[in-house]
Amino acid sequence: MTALPTWTDQIRALEGVAENLIEAWRPDGATEAETQDMNKLALSILACGYLCRVYTDARRPVFMPLWNYACNQGGPNPDYVYLTTEVDSAGVYEISGFRGTTRFVEITQQESEMTSPKHFERREGPPLRLTNDLDELTIGEDGSFRVILAAERPDGHDGDWWHLDPRARKLLMRKCACDWTNEVDARVAINRLDDPGEDMTPADIARRFSDMPAWIDGMIQFDMQLVRYYREHHGINVLLRSQWIENAGGLAKQAYYDGIHQIADDEALIVEFPVPTECHYWQILVADDRFSTVDWVNRQSSLNDVQARVDSDGWFRGVVSTQDPGVHNWLDKADFPWGILQARFYRANEYPDATVTKVPVADVLKHLPADTTLVTPAERARQLRIRREGAQLRRVW
Repeated sequence: MTALPTWTDQIRALEGVAENLIEAWRPDGATEAETQDMNKLALSILACGYLCRVYTDARRPVFMPLWNYACNQGGPNPDYVYLTTEVDSAGVYEISGFRGTTRFVEITQQESEMTSPKHFERREGPPLRLTNDLDELTIGEDGSFRVILAAERPDGHDGDWWHLDPRARKLLMRKCACDWTNEVDARVAINRLDDPGEDMTPADIARRFSDMPAWIDGMIQFDMQLVRYYREHHGINVLLRSQWIENAGGLAKQAYYDGIHQIADDEALIVEFPVPTECHYWQILVADDRFSTVDWVNRQSSLNDVQARVDSDGWFRGVVSTQDPGVHNWLDKADFPWGILQARFYRANEYPDATVTKVPVADVLKHLPADTTLVTPAERARQLRIRREGAQLRRVW
């Protein structure tokens, strides 16, 4: 019998992961700041890998935190709390809890992680992304719900039931809130009903730990591949309807818009689109060149349909820049020279074209309507305090 790897063996296997990624990302050499950013990103994905790959078990499932402000890869939407668990497609599960008051809660069945290289291997048809919404269920007066997730409805069960696809290996839950301070997040539990569960074997634990170098590499390579795709197919300083994320495992009812922002520190981008007359949710964000969303706890790097101000003509106009232009709808891109600009529209009756215009940041107000909502430095500071508080009040962990 082959001896299982020791702690030292496992840690040694992680050596060079960040360096290899830096070499692929910056073959001409990274700065010290870029190197530390990549090290931090690799470490955060390692932490995410422990929670979502090493710890999780289809026999004893628990929804674990996936992407958030600490595990920031793949351009997380700041309005979403992302949670994941493994499932066995032959199993019978009960998902239960309390709905809360957030905008929506959807659970998507997946064959593999969106950012796994296996996700894009040759296959017949698109990746599995069967999505169920908690609002489909019977919600009690106290906000409670229960639903069976199984391949077939259990005999004698007359309550709520969701079909479990035979290809499913993972569940990805998205909890969407727009008013981070006042909306109440759903509380959700999952239990397996057909199997009392067994402890993972030492070999199982060792194998999952050994997956970590590939987990980190796969996550970041996916993001870099995505960024390259947008540069080559969407272009610079644009915001265009995307098929990539929609086909890769984004929400089925959601349209994504993507592009690259690349401006100097004294320049700004004015992003404009008419807000759909019917839209359950919309949002816009800025991310860096590895598709990590710009720190949304301490910076206003995203806006949703509650946080933003829509002009009197029904258009959203946001300003992307490093310098604060003094308008309410500022999207702070920090000091990254370039990165991703992304918007999404969920359950909309129309999907508008967006325009992006580059102007000197000093001239921003000349290109905006007279009734544009402005903010003073004191008002901005208050805006950011409320934002920071709301981000922490959400149940991320």
